[in-house]
Amino acid sequence: MIVGRGAPFLLRGRPDTFHVFIYAPRQEKIRRLHQAGKSEEEAADKILNVDGQPVIFVCRYFGMEWPTRELYHIMINSAVGDEVVIDIILAGFTTTQGRS
Repeated sequence: MIVGRGAPFLLRGRPDTFHVFIYAPRQEKIRRLHQAGKSEEEAADKILNVDGQPVIFVCRYFGMEWPTRELYHIMINSAVGDEVVIDIILAGFTTTQGRS
């Protein structure tokens, strides 16, 4: 398994891969960080910093826009809950494995 910002670029075009992009709305990210003990201000600052990093990384090393949507099999909003996200990923993975 390869996880990270560069994975879909390094492995694109390979039939033996399954690309998943998991995202969350800003308010959901703040809620989760606040629940983990961060103040709302700390959470907002962290999100601003962290969300900008992939944009810079992908542009610098791959010369592409992030996220490059066409490289992913599915994109999931994590606000639906962890169990739902897991079920969607497993269902999508199972479906793509049946194709040759």
